[in-house]
Amino acid sequence: MKRQKELVPLSWEHHSALVNANRIKLGLKVSADLNRIFEFLDYVWRHDLEPHFRREEDILLHGESQHRLSNENLAEFHRQHQSLRALFKEISQRPPATAELLQDFAQQLIEHVQFEERAFFPEIEQKYDRAELTEIGRLLKEAHVPGCITWQPPFWKAANSSGNR
Repeated sequence: MKRQKELVPLSWEHHSALVNANRIKLGLKVSADLNRIFEFLDYVWRHDLEPHFRREEDILLHGESQHRLSNENLAEFHRQHQSLRALFKEISQRPPATAELLQDFAQQLIEHVQFEERAFFPEIEQKYDRAELTEIGRLLKEAHVPGCITWQPPFWKAANSSGNR
């Protein structure tokens, strides 16, 4: 799907989120140590996902522009952000993390990215005017933090992985 250039930084971050969600799912599939998977998720949450959510909320929904978006998409956007925050909080407050909670988080994250890329961003591109998109692009470019990380060992490739980043 072709994305307006102003929203491309968020789509790059979404790509990283999908890669990381799939790493969690693969790690569970190969029976990697749940503590290692949680350490990875905790790092990704603090350095990528939560800052990404804040950028989206602060930049995409600033001013009057958001009032042109459908109530359904706005509600779903907020519901999904809140759901992922609550699920991460539950996982982090109940160590050790369970495979079911980690799987649920990864799946919800994938579905969230799909929602934003397929429904939410297209509506923004359609309903925001050129000046609003230009300002969003400027703010996102200033705030963008690359989300690519190298995690060692890659727990998603072998069973019972151990070690740190």
